Amino acid sequence: MYMHIHMAQLTIRLPDHLKKQMRRFKEVNWSEVMRKAIEARILLEMDRIRRDRSSMIEAARRQDEIAKTLTSRYSGPWSGVEVIRHWRKFRYSSSTPP
Repeated sequence: MYMHIHMAQLTIRLPDHLKKQMRRFKEVNWSEVMRKAIEARILLEMDRIRRDRSSMIEAARRQDEIAKTLTSRYSGPWSGVEVIRHWRKFRYSSSTPP
């Protein structure tokens, strides 16, 4: 059974010298070359997104670990604002850190 696949049309702009070089190779199906290049780039971008997502998940996991450590260190729910205030107070006083 023959299945018809609708093909969208895409127009690209090329420098004149590149178009002239393409004319030298009439046997090359330039549409197919572009389709394959676009498919390859899409796969590359999908892989990049997957790697980015994995990196974000790992960063969130590390951030949770840091928050857990700071919560135990500063006894109670950790607040970045409170930690900053604590160290500012320490820096501008003559006392030693806890």
